[in-house]
Amino acid sequence: MLLFEKITTFLNRGDQRSLTVKRNIVGSILIKGCSILISLLLVPLTLGYLSAELYGVWLTLSSVVLWLNFFDVGLTLGLKNKLAEALALGEHTQARSLVSTAYFTMTMIMVPLTLISELGIPWVDWSSLLNVDQAYNPELIAVVRILIACFSLQMIFNVITAVLAAFQRVALASAFPVIGNFVACLVIWLLTRYTESSLLNLTVAISFIPIVVLLAGSIFLYRGSLRIVRPSVSTIRLADIKKIFGLGIKFFIIQVQMVVVYQTSNILISNISSAVDVTAYNIAYKYLGVATMLFSLILGPLWPAFTDAFVKKEYAWMRQTYRRMVYLFGAISVMILLMMCAAPLAYRLWVGDAVEVPLLLTLSVGAYMIIHAWDSLQVILINGIGKVKLQTYVTLLGMILHIPLSFFLGNYLNMGAVGVVASMILINLLYAMCFTIQINKLIHNRAKAIWNA
Repeated sequence: MLLFEKITTFLNRGDQRSLTVKRNIVGSILIKGCSILISLLLVPLTLGYLSAELYGVWLTLSSVVLWLNFFDVGLTLGLKNKLAEALALGEHTQARSLVSTAYFTMTMIMVPLTLISELGIPWVDWSSLLNVDQAYNPELIAVVRILIACFSLQMIFNVITAVLAAFQRVALASAFPVIGNFVACLVIWLLTRYTESSLLNLTVAISFIPIVVLLAGSIFLYRGSLRIVRPSVSTIRLADIKKIFGLGIKFFIIQVQMVVVYQTSNILISNISSAVDVTAYNIAYKYLGVATMLFSLILGPLWPAFTDAFVKKEYAWMRQTYRRMVYLFGAISVMILLMMCAAPLAYRLWVGDAVEVPLLLTLSVGAYMIIHAWDSLQVILINGIGKVKLQTYVTLLGMILHIPLSFFLGNYLNMGAVGVVASMILINLLYAMCFTIQINKLIHNRAKAIWNA
Protein backbone atom coordinates (compact mmCIF):
# COMPACT_ATOMS: atom_id res chain seq x y z
CA MET A 1 0.00 0.00 0.00
CA LEU A 2 2.87 2.35 0.89
CA LEU A 3 4.55 1.57 -2.43
CA PHE A 4 1.31 2.36 -4.31
CA GLU A 5 1.03 5.71 -2.50
CA LYS A 6 4.65 6.58 -3.38
CA ILE A 7 4.05 5.73 -7.06
CA THR A 8 0.86 7.82 -7.08
CA THR A 9 2.69 10.77 -5.51
CA PHE A 10 5.52 10.47 -8.04
CA LEU A 11 3.09 10.40 -10.99
CA ASN A 12 1.23 13.49 -9.73
CA ARG A 13 4.24 15.66 -8.84
CA GLY A 14 5.86 18.15 -11.22
CA ASP A 15 4.92 20.55 -14.02
CA GLN A 16 2.42 19.57 -16.72
CA ARG A 17 5.06 18.41 -19.24
CA SER A 18 6.81 16.26 -16.64
CA LEU A 19 3.48 14.75 -15.57
CA THR A 20 2.69 13.92 -19.20
CA VAL A 21 6.09 12.26 -19.67
CA LYS A 22 5.71 10.18 -16.47
CA ARG A 23 2.22 8.98 -17.38
CA ASN A 24 3.34 8.10 -20.91
CA ILE A 25 6.26 6.10 -19.51
CA VAL A 26 4.02 4.09 -17.19
CA GLY A 27 1.44 3.60 -19.94
CA SER A 28 4.10 2.51 -22.46
CA ILE A 29 5.57 -0.04 -20.02
CA LEU A 30 2.14 -1.54 -19.28
CA ILE A 31 1.24 -1.65 -22.98
CA LYS A 32 4.60 -3.21 -23.87
CA GLY A 33 4.00 -5.89 -21.25
CA CYS A 34 0.64 -6.70 -22.83
CA SER A 35 2.29 -6.69 -26.27
CA ILE A 36 4.89 -9.25 -25.18
CA LEU A 37 2.22 -11.55 -23.70
CA ILE A 38 0.07 -11.34 -26.83
CA SER A 39 3.09 -11.94 -29.09
CA LEU A 40 3.98 -15.04 -27.07
CA LEU A 41 0.38 -16.26 -27.41
CA LEU A 42 0.35 -15.65 -31.16
CA VAL A 43 3.23 -18.09 -31.77
CA PRO A 44 1.54 -21.30 -30.54
CA LEU A 45 -1.81 -20.22 -32.03
CA THR A 46 -0.25 -19.66 -35.46
CA LEU A 47 1.84 -22.83 -35.24
CA GLY A 48 -1.29 -24.76 -34.30
CA TYR A 49 -3.05 -23.46 -37.39
CA LEU A 50 -0.24 -23.85 -39.95
CA SER A 51 2.31 -26.56 -40.59
CA ALA A 52 5.89 -25.85 -39.49
CA GLU A 53 6.83 -25.34 -43.16
CA LEU A 54 4.08 -22.81 -43.86
CA TYR A 55 4.77 -21.04 -40.57
CA GLY A 56 8.38 -20.59 -41.70
CA VAL A 57 7.12 -19.20 -45.02
CA TRP A 58 4.87 -16.77 -43.14
CA LEU A 59 7.73 -15.55 -40.93
CA THR A 60 9.97 -15.03 -43.96
CA LEU A 61 7.39 -13.11 -46.00
CA SER A 62 6.22 -10.95 -43.10
CA SER A 63 9.80 -10.06 -42.10
CA VAL A 64 10.61 -8.97 -45.67
CA VAL A 65 7.53 -6.74 -45.70
CA LEU A 66 8.71 -5.12 -42.45
CA TRP A 67 11.87 -3.98 -44.24
CA LEU A 68 9.65 -1.98 -46.60
CA ASN A 69 8.96 0.39 -43.69
CA PHE A 70 11.89 2.44 -44.96
CA PHE A 71 9.82 3.57 -47.93
CA ASP A 72 8.31 6.28 -45.70
CA VAL A 73 11.84 7.86 -45.94
CA GLY A 74 11.53 9.21 -42.39
CA LEU A 75 8.32 11.08 -43.21
CA THR A 76 6.49 10.14 -40.00
CA LEU A 77 9.51 11.07 -37.86
CA GLY A 78 9.81 14.39 -39.65
CA LEU A 79 6.09 15.00 -39.15
CA LYS A 80 6.36 14.22 -35.43
CA ASN A 81 8.94 16.97 -34.90
CA LYS A 82 7.40 19.62 -37.15
CA LEU A 83 3.90 19.02 -35.80
CA ALA A 84 5.12 19.17 -32.18
CA GLU A 85 6.83 22.49 -32.99
CA ALA A 86 3.64 23.94 -34.51
CA LEU A 87 1.56 22.80 -31.52
CA ALA A 88 4.08 24.26 -29.06
CA LEU A 89 3.77 27.63 -30.82
CA GLY A 90 -0.04 27.40 -30.97
CA GLU A 91 -0.03 27.41 -34.79
CA HIS A 92 -3.06 25.15 -35.23
CA THR A 93 -3.69 26.07 -38.87
CA GLN A 94 -0.12 25.12 -39.73
CA ALA A 95 -0.45 21.94 -37.64
CA ARG A 96 -3.54 20.85 -39.58
CA SER A 97 -1.80 21.58 -42.86
CA LEU A 98 1.19 19.44 -41.84
CA VAL A 99 -1.07 16.48 -40.98
CA SER A 100 -3.08 16.75 -44.21
CA THR A 101 0.10 17.08 -46.28
CA ALA A 102 1.67 14.06 -44.55
CA TYR A 103 -1.32 11.85 -45.42
CA PHE A 104 -1.25 13.14 -49.00
CA THR A 105 2.50 12.58 -49.38
CA MET A 106 2.38 9.09 -47.89
CA THR A 107 -0.46 8.20 -50.27
CA MET A 108 1.53 9.51 -53.25
CA ILE A 109 4.50 7.36 -52.20
CA MET A 110 2.64 4.15 -51.40
CA VAL A 111 0.05 3.94 -54.20
CA PRO A 112 2.54 3.88 -57.13
CA LEU A 113 4.84 1.49 -55.26
CA THR A 114 1.91 -0.82 -54.55
CA LEU A 115 0.71 -0.80 -58.16
CA ILE A 116 4.20 -1.58 -59.48
CA SER A 117 4.62 -4.35 -56.89
CA GLU A 118 1.22 -5.89 -57.65
CA LEU A 119 2.09 -6.05 -61.36
CA GLY A 120 5.47 -7.68 -60.69
CA ILE A 121 4.40 -10.22 -58.04
CA PRO A 122 3.03 -12.91 -60.46
CA TRP A 123 6.34 -12.92 -62.37
CA VAL A 124 8.30 -14.17 -59.36
CA ASP A 125 8.61 -17.92 -58.69
CA TRP A 126 7.82 -17.66 -54.98
CA SER A 127 7.92 -21.43 -54.39
CA SER A 128 11.52 -21.67 -55.61
CA LEU A 129 12.50 -18.49 -53.81
CA LEU A 130 11.17 -19.83 -50.51
CA ASN A 131 12.22 -23.41 -51.25
CA VAL A 132 8.74 -24.98 -50.89
CA ASP A 133 6.59 -27.22 -53.09
CA GLN A 134 5.49 -25.69 -56.41
CA ALA A 135 1.88 -26.49 -55.50
CA TYR A 136 1.99 -23.56 -53.07
CA ASN A 137 2.86 -20.98 -55.76
CA PRO A 138 -0.68 -19.72 -56.60
CA GLU A 139 -1.46 -19.30 -52.90
CA LEU A 140 1.88 -17.56 -52.29
CA ILE A 141 1.18 -15.05 -55.07
CA ALA A 142 -2.18 -14.22 -53.46
CA VAL A 143 -0.55 -13.98 -50.03
CA VAL A 144 2.18 -11.58 -51.18
CA ARG A 145 -0.38 -9.44 -52.99
CA ILE A 146 -2.45 -9.11 -49.82
CA LEU A 147 0.63 -8.42 -47.70
CA ILE A 148 1.84 -5.62 -50.00
CA ALA A 149 -1.60 -4.01 -50.34
CA CYS A 150 -2.26 -4.14 -46.58
CA PHE A 151 1.23 -2.91 -45.78
CA SER A 152 0.67 0.14 -47.99
CA LEU A 153 -2.66 0.96 -46.38
CA GLN A 154 -1.13 0.49 -42.94
CA MET A 155 1.70 2.90 -43.77
CA ILE A 156 -0.84 5.55 -44.76
CA PHE A 157 -3.11 5.10 -41.74
CA ASN A 158 -0.10 4.81 -39.42
CA VAL A 159 0.42 8.59 -39.71
CA ILE A 160 -1.97 8.82 -36.74
CA THR A 161 0.75 7.41 -34.44
CA ALA A 162 3.11 10.27 -35.35
CA VAL A 163 0.30 12.74 -34.74
CA LEU A 164 -0.40 11.26 -31.29
CA ALA A 165 3.32 11.35 -30.45
CA ALA A 166 3.44 15.04 -31.38
CA PHE A 167 0.55 15.61 -28.96
CA GLN A 168 2.70 13.83 -26.32
CA ARG A 169 0.35 10.83 -26.23
CA VAL A 170 3.02 8.22 -26.94
CA ALA A 171 1.41 5.50 -24.82
CA LEU A 172 -1.85 5.73 -26.78
CA ALA A 173 0.08 5.57 -30.07
CA SER A 174 1.78 2.34 -28.95
CA ALA A 175 -1.61 0.80 -28.07
CA PHE A 176 -2.72 0.40 -31.71
CA PRO A 177 -0.53 -2.61 -32.60
CA VAL A 178 -1.39 -4.25 -29.25
CA ILE A 179 -5.12 -3.95 -29.92
CA GLY A 180 -4.56 -5.26 -33.45
CA ASN A 181 -2.60 -8.28 -32.22
CA PHE A 182 -5.21 -9.02 -29.54
CA VAL A 183 -8.02 -9.06 -32.11
CA ALA A 184 -5.82 -11.13 -34.44
CA CYS A 185 -5.39 -13.70 -31.64
CA LEU A 186 -9.15 -14.04 -31.34
CA VAL A 187 -9.59 -14.38 -35.10
CA ILE A 188 -6.81 -16.99 -35.42
CA TRP A 189 -8.37 -18.95 -32.53
CA LEU A 190 -11.67 -18.94 -34.45
CA LEU A 191 -9.84 -20.05 -37.61
CA THR A 192 -8.28 -23.01 -35.78
CA ARG A 193 -11.75 -24.12 -34.63
CA TYR A 194 -13.80 -23.59 -37.78
CA THR A 195 -11.47 -23.67 -40.82
CA GLU A 196 -8.74 -25.85 -42.25
CA SER A 197 -5.09 -24.80 -42.30
CA SER A 198 -4.64 -21.94 -44.79
CA LEU A 199 -1.81 -19.46 -45.20
CA LEU A 200 -4.20 -17.21 -47.15
CA ASN A 201 -6.76 -17.09 -44.31
CA LEU A 202 -4.01 -16.29 -41.81
CA THR A 203 -2.64 -13.50 -44.00
CA VAL A 204 -6.05 -11.89 -44.38
CA ALA A 205 -6.67 -12.08 -40.62
CA ILE A 206 -3.31 -10.69 -39.50
CA SER A 207 -2.92 -8.11 -42.30
CA PHE A 208 -6.37 -6.51 -42.38
CA ILE A 209 -7.00 -6.26 -38.64
CA PRO A 210 -4.27 -3.60 -37.92
CA ILE A 211 -5.72 -1.48 -40.76
CA VAL A 212 -9.22 -1.70 -39.32
CA VAL A 213 -7.91 -0.76 -35.85
CA LEU A 214 -5.91 2.21 -37.19
CA LEU A 215 -8.82 3.41 -39.35
CA ALA A 216 -11.38 3.11 -36.53
CA GLY A 217 -9.00 4.82 -34.09
CA SER A 218 -8.26 7.62 -36.56
CA ILE A 219 -11.95 8.34 -37.20
CA PHE A 220 -12.69 8.39 -33.46
CA LEU A 221 -9.71 10.61 -32.56
CA TYR A 222 -10.03 13.08 -35.44
CA ARG A 223 -13.67 13.57 -34.53
CA GLY A 224 -12.72 14.03 -30.89
CA SER A 225 -9.52 15.12 -29.16
CA LEU A 226 -7.52 15.57 -32.40
CA ARG A 227 -10.23 17.62 -34.16
CA ILE A 228 -7.99 20.68 -34.47
CA VAL A 229 -5.62 18.80 -36.82
CA ARG A 230 -8.21 16.70 -38.67
CA PRO A 231 -6.86 16.17 -42.21
CA SER A 232 -8.74 17.48 -45.24
CA VAL A 233 -7.98 17.96 -48.94
CA SER A 234 -8.44 21.72 -48.65
CA THR A 235 -5.59 22.05 -46.12
CA ILE A 236 -2.96 20.19 -48.16
CA ARG A 237 -0.01 22.50 -48.86
CA LEU A 238 2.73 21.25 -51.18
CA ALA A 239 5.15 23.73 -49.59
CA ASP A 240 4.90 21.73 -46.35
CA ILE A 241 6.27 18.60 -48.06
CA LYS A 242 9.72 20.20 -48.02
CA LYS A 243 9.41 21.00 -44.31
CA ILE A 244 8.53 17.41 -43.43
CA PHE A 245 10.98 15.80 -45.86
CA GLY A 246 13.85 18.15 -45.01
CA LEU A 247 14.04 16.63 -41.54
CA GLY A 248 12.58 13.27 -42.54
CA ILE A 249 15.32 12.43 -45.04
CA LYS A 250 17.92 12.89 -42.30
CA PHE A 251 16.03 10.45 -40.09
CA PHE A 252 15.87 8.07 -43.07
CA ILE A 253 19.68 8.10 -43.42
CA ILE A 254 19.99 7.38 -39.69
CA GLN A 255 17.48 4.50 -40.02
CA VAL A 256 19.44 2.96 -42.90
CA GLN A 257 22.60 3.10 -40.79
CA MET A 258 20.83 1.28 -37.97
CA VAL A 259 19.83 -1.52 -40.34
CA VAL A 260 23.37 -1.89 -41.69
CA VAL A 261 25.08 -1.87 -38.28
CA TYR A 262 22.58 -3.90 -36.30
CA GLN A 263 20.87 -6.16 -38.84
CA THR A 264 24.09 -7.30 -40.56
CA SER A 265 25.65 -8.52 -37.31
CA ASN A 266 24.18 -12.03 -37.64
CA ILE A 267 25.51 -12.34 -41.19
CA LEU A 268 28.94 -11.06 -40.18
CA ILE A 269 29.19 -13.41 -37.18
CA SER A 270 28.12 -16.37 -39.33
CA ASN A 271 30.71 -15.48 -41.97
CA ILE A 272 33.57 -14.63 -39.61
CA SER A 273 32.91 -17.29 -36.97
CA SER A 274 30.04 -19.79 -37.31
CA ALA A 275 26.26 -20.20 -37.27
CA VAL A 276 26.58 -21.62 -33.75
CA ASP A 277 28.01 -18.30 -32.57
CA VAL A 278 25.09 -16.50 -34.21
CA THR A 279 22.76 -18.44 -31.92
CA ALA A 280 24.94 -17.74 -28.86
CA TYR A 281 25.12 -14.02 -29.74
CA ASN A 282 21.33 -13.76 -30.14
CA ILE A 283 20.70 -15.48 -26.81
CA ALA A 284 23.03 -13.03 -25.04
CA TYR A 285 21.57 -10.08 -26.97
CA LYS A 286 17.94 -10.94 -26.17
CA TYR A 287 18.70 -11.67 -22.53
CA LEU A 288 20.65 -8.48 -21.83
CA GLY A 289 18.43 -6.50 -24.19
CA VAL A 290 15.59 -6.67 -21.65
CA ALA A 291 17.28 -3.84 -19.71
CA THR A 292 17.81 -1.62 -22.75
CA MET A 293 14.23 -2.30 -23.91
CA LEU A 294 12.97 -1.00 -20.56
CA PHE A 295 15.22 2.08 -20.92
CA SER A 296 13.94 2.76 -24.45
CA LEU A 297 10.33 2.64 -23.21
CA ILE A 298 11.21 5.29 -20.64
CA LEU A 299 13.05 7.45 -23.18
CA GLY A 300 10.32 7.30 -25.86
CA PRO A 301 7.98 9.97 -24.41
CA LEU A 302 10.93 12.38 -24.02
CA TRP A 303 11.19 12.86 -27.82
CA PRO A 304 8.05 15.05 -28.24
CA ALA A 305 8.53 16.56 -24.76
CA PHE A 306 11.98 17.89 -25.75
CA THR A 307 10.55 19.25 -29.02
CA ASP A 308 8.00 21.21 -27.01
CA ALA A 309 10.55 22.42 -24.44
CA PHE A 310 13.14 23.46 -27.06
CA VAL A 311 10.62 25.45 -29.10
CA LYS A 312 9.55 27.25 -25.90
CA LYS A 313 13.23 27.72 -24.91
CA GLU A 314 12.73 26.04 -21.53
CA TYR A 315 16.38 25.07 -21.12
CA ALA A 316 16.17 24.66 -17.34
CA TRP A 317 13.54 21.91 -17.73
CA MET A 318 15.67 20.15 -20.35
CA ARG A 319 18.79 20.25 -18.15
CA GLN A 320 16.89 18.96 -15.10
CA THR A 321 15.29 16.13 -17.12
CA TYR A 322 18.65 15.21 -18.66
CA ARG A 323 20.26 14.94 -15.21
CA ARG A 324 17.47 12.62 -14.05
CA MET A 325 17.89 10.45 -17.13
CA VAL A 326 21.64 10.21 -16.44
CA TYR A 327 20.84 8.84 -12.96
CA LEU A 328 18.39 6.41 -14.54
CA PHE A 329 21.08 5.34 -17.02
CA GLY A 330 23.27 4.52 -14.01
CA ALA A 331 20.52 2.28 -12.62
CA ILE A 332 20.09 0.54 -15.98
CA SER A 333 23.86 -0.01 -16.19
CA VAL A 334 23.85 -1.65 -12.74
CA MET A 335 20.94 -3.83 -13.89
CA ILE A 336 22.93 -4.96 -16.95
CA LEU A 337 26.00 -5.71 -14.80
CA LEU A 338 23.88 -7.82 -12.42
CA MET A 339 22.32 -9.63 -15.39
CA MET A 340 25.82 -10.34 -16.73
CA CYS A 341 26.77 -11.91 -13.38
CA ALA A 342 23.62 -14.03 -13.41
CA ALA A 343 23.94 -14.91 -17.12
CA PRO A 344 25.25 -18.52 -16.76
CA LEU A 345 22.31 -19.44 -14.51
CA ALA A 346 19.83 -17.54 -16.69
CA TYR A 347 21.03 -19.29 -19.85
CA ARG A 348 20.81 -22.70 -18.17
CA LEU A 349 17.24 -22.07 -17.02
CA TRP A 350 16.23 -20.57 -20.37
CA VAL A 351 17.83 -22.81 -23.02
CA GLY A 352 19.39 -25.58 -20.94
CA ASP A 353 22.45 -27.25 -22.45
CA ALA A 354 21.31 -26.75 -26.05
CA VAL A 355 23.60 -23.74 -26.59
CA GLU A 356 26.79 -22.66 -24.84
CA VAL A 357 27.27 -18.89 -24.65
CA PRO A 358 30.96 -18.03 -24.05
CA LEU A 359 31.63 -15.74 -21.09
CA LEU A 360 33.63 -13.31 -23.24
CA LEU A 361 30.70 -12.98 -25.67
CA THR A 362 28.33 -12.21 -22.79
CA LEU A 363 30.75 -9.61 -21.39
CA SER A 364 31.21 -7.92 -24.79
CA VAL A 365 27.45 -7.83 -25.48
CA GLY A 366 26.91 -6.42 -21.98
CA ALA A 367 29.51 -3.69 -22.59
CA TYR A 368 27.85 -2.88 -25.88
CA MET A 369 24.41 -2.67 -24.22
CA ILE A 370 25.66 -0.17 -21.62
CA ILE A 371 27.33 2.06 -24.24
CA HIS A 372 24.32 1.77 -26.56
CA ALA A 373 21.98 2.77 -23.71
CA TRP A 374 24.03 5.94 -23.11
CA ASP A 375 24.10 6.64 -26.83
CA SER A 376 20.30 6.15 -27.04
CA LEU A 377 19.74 8.72 -24.29
CA GLN A 378 21.63 11.39 -26.23
CA VAL A 379 20.05 10.47 -29.56
CA ILE A 380 16.41 10.52 -28.38
CA LEU A 381 16.84 13.99 -26.89
CA ILE A 382 18.71 15.32 -29.95
CA ASN A 383 16.02 13.87 -32.22
CA GLY A 384 13.36 15.63 -30.17
CA ILE A 385 15.18 18.93 -30.56
CA GLY A 386 15.53 18.19 -34.29
CA LYS A 387 19.21 19.06 -34.70
CA VAL A 388 20.24 15.87 -36.49
CA LYS A 389 22.64 16.99 -39.24
CA LEU A 390 25.69 15.93 -37.21
CA GLN A 391 23.98 12.61 -36.48
CA THR A 392 23.52 11.87 -40.20
CA TYR A 393 27.24 12.41 -40.86
CA VAL A 394 28.50 10.47 -37.83
CA THR A 395 26.13 7.51 -38.35
CA LEU A 396 27.04 7.42 -42.04
CA LEU A 397 30.70 7.07 -40.98
CA GLY A 398 29.69 4.27 -38.61
CA MET A 399 27.84 2.47 -41.41
CA ILE A 400 30.93 2.63 -43.64
CA LEU A 401 33.30 1.45 -40.89
CA HIS A 402 31.29 -1.40 -39.38
CA ILE A 403 31.79 -4.19 -41.94
CA PRO A 404 35.56 -3.70 -42.61
CA LEU A 405 36.20 -3.14 -38.89
CA SER A 406 34.32 -6.35 -38.04
CA PHE A 407 36.42 -8.33 -40.51
CA PHE A 408 39.64 -6.77 -39.22
CA LEU A 409 38.86 -7.53 -35.56
CA GLY A 410 37.14 -10.85 -36.22
CA ASN A 411 39.49 -12.37 -38.82
CA TYR A 412 42.80 -10.53 -38.68
CA LEU A 413 42.93 -10.30 -34.88
CA ASN A 414 41.18 -13.70 -34.52
CA MET A 415 38.50 -12.34 -32.19
CA GLY A 416 35.69 -14.17 -34.01
CA ALA A 417 32.14 -13.23 -32.99
CA VAL A 418 33.50 -10.99 -30.23
CA GLY A 419 35.23 -8.95 -32.95
CA VAL A 420 31.87 -8.08 -34.54
CA VAL A 421 30.51 -6.97 -31.17
CA ALA A 422 33.75 -5.04 -30.53
CA SER A 423 33.17 -3.18 -33.80
CA MET A 424 29.69 -2.20 -32.59
CA ILE A 425 31.19 -1.06 -29.27
CA LEU A 426 33.83 1.14 -30.94
CA ILE A 427 31.30 2.68 -33.33
CA ASN A 428 28.87 3.43 -30.50
CA LEU A 429 31.69 4.97 -28.46
CA LEU A 430 32.24 7.35 -31.38
CA TYR A 431 28.51 8.15 -31.43
CA ALA A 432 28.38 8.62 -27.66
CA MET A 433 31.30 11.08 -27.61
CA CYS A 434 29.90 13.25 -30.41
CA PHE A 435 26.28 13.21 -29.23
CA THR A 436 27.11 13.81 -25.55
CA ILE A 437 28.97 16.97 -26.54
CA GLN A 438 26.10 18.04 -28.78
CA ILE A 439 23.24 17.52 -26.30
CA ASN A 440 25.14 19.41 -23.59
CA LYS A 441 25.71 22.33 -25.97
CA LEU A 442 22.02 22.29 -26.96
CA ILE A 443 20.50 22.21 -23.47
CA HIS A 444 22.87 24.96 -22.31
CA ASN A 445 22.01 27.07 -25.40
CA ARG A 446 25.65 27.14 -26.53
CA ALA A 447 25.37 25.08 -29.74
CA LYS A 448 26.66 26.67 -32.96
CA ALA A 449 27.48 25.61 -36.51
CA ILE A 450 27.20 21.81 -37.04
CA TRP A 451 26.22 21.30 -33.37
CA ASN A 452 23.08 23.37 -33.95
CA ALA A 453 22.12 22.12 -37.43
